[in-house]
Amino acid sequence: MREAIVQAASRCIVARGHAALSTRAVATEAGVNQSLIHYYFGTKERLTLAVLERMNQTLLKRQAEMFEATSSVADQWAQACRFYESDLRSGYVRLLMELSALGLSNAAIGDEVRKIRAQWRALLERAVDAALDHFGIRSVSAEAVTAYLVGFWYGMEMEMVLGLPEEESHYWAGLASFERFLRWLETQRRDGHPPTLG
Repeated sequence: MREAIVQAASRCIVARGHAALSTRAVATEAGVNQSLIHYYFGTKERLTLAVLERMNQTLLKRQAEMFEATSSVADQWAQACRFYESDLRSGYVRLLMELSALGLSNAAIGDEVRKIRAQWRALLERAVDAALDHFGIRSVSAEAVTAYLVGFWYGMEMEMVLGLPEEESHYWAGLASFERFLRWLETQRRDGHPPTLG
């Protein structure tokens, strides 16, 4: 029953957004009594965190499998960008942003969001480490590159969720430019010209 409620809440969030989420709507969607939601989750915030955790585990698994199955670093980046488009449409990105903001004033929510973000950072750091090794780049650490990418990505997510148009932000153009840079690095490596970074 708990899983059915989480799935129903996921559908409600995707359809109407987190701000419009109510336990009454979830109960209707799940076909259960509203008191069951309070029994399993206690508060709407706890239900929302359960939804986020469920989505997050699915997406982490998807991302990890992609990194293992896709050998080209440029292809990994391109696929990650396609995943991001899908995550925007699903409501996951917006939900994570909203709960991040809520976590500023709610310590319990903040702790859970930090755990989720730490899982993504660790996954990305492993992928970056593999990419740096692939290209033979030794002058920068995986931790430093990951910090840069995380900062860029979270800033992009926030501004996109807030509705900043592409003609002002140029984020999609930036993502495409970085893919072209990675493809250039792949060509340099294939042609026997490993990159040298100062």
